[in-house]
Amino acid sequence: MTRLRLATFFFLFLLCAVIIFFNQSGPVLLFKSYLAGILRPFEIIFSQIGNKFVFWQNAFFGIRQLKESNIKLATENLELYGKLTKLSQIEEENALLKEKLNLANKNFWSTSLANIIGRDFENNRSFLIDKGAVDGIAVGMQVIFKGEVVVGKISDVNYNTSKVKTIIDVSSKIAAVNSTGNVSGLVRGLGSDIVFDLIAKNKKPEIGDLIISSGTDGLWLRGLLIGKVKKVKLEDSQVFNTADIELLADFRDFDNVFVIKGFVQKSF
Repeated sequence: MTRLRLATFFFLFLLCAVIIFFNQSGPVLLFKSYLAGILRPFEIIFSQIGNKFVFWQNAFFGIRQLKESNIKLATENLELYGKLTKLSQIEEENALLKEKLNLANKNFWSTSLANIIGRDFENNRSFLIDKGAVDGIAVGMQVIFKGEVVVGKISDVNYNTSKVKTIIDVSSKIAAVNSTGNVSGLVRGLGSDIVFDLIAKNKKPEIGDLIISSGTDGLWLRGLLIGKVKKVKLEDSQVFNTADIELLADFRDFDNVFVIKGFVQKSF
């Protein structure tokens, strides 16, 4: 058994010596050079394939990281938008509350701030607010916007909601006068617009004149802004002069209104 192991050792030793000897010989080197020349195109191809694989692997992980970064940025942007929107809403609410306070201080009015919760988009003649009988709202109360701009009147009241009929409704009529007080008449709703009617023939409002409620009808408070004159119609065949009025506010552009509930008593 020992002799067998010894013989195996000498055989392997001689084999290694022969390989080393012939590895440095000319024929072997020539064969290796020839074989390398044959395999070189394959080495180039495999190298290019490897480089492309590494490139696309890096591109894939790069796109993945970029996508994750974009998702993170988009999430952060949404959070920022949410915060900005909340701040904007708070600022708007503060401005509306300030406007309510100013109205009360200036005109001794008791007002209720209401949100619009439903609209009549077809003709813009009415909308719903989130205040009702439980909030002290009653039919006939006047509704205004910021700047004391006339919007309409409460036409129907439920427990916690109410319907506002705007001044463009055909049933709406407001005794009015221009801002200088020398031209008076009646503002009527036409369904889609309003007109300043019943103007005396010897009176003529000027284009751009502000039209305000006069309070002489006993139905509307005095001094509420209605609109401004955009066209004057003087026709000899008509008993009165008329003027087309441009509304100061588009009822579709705001989300809040003030309901005038009455007057407040103040001591000086």
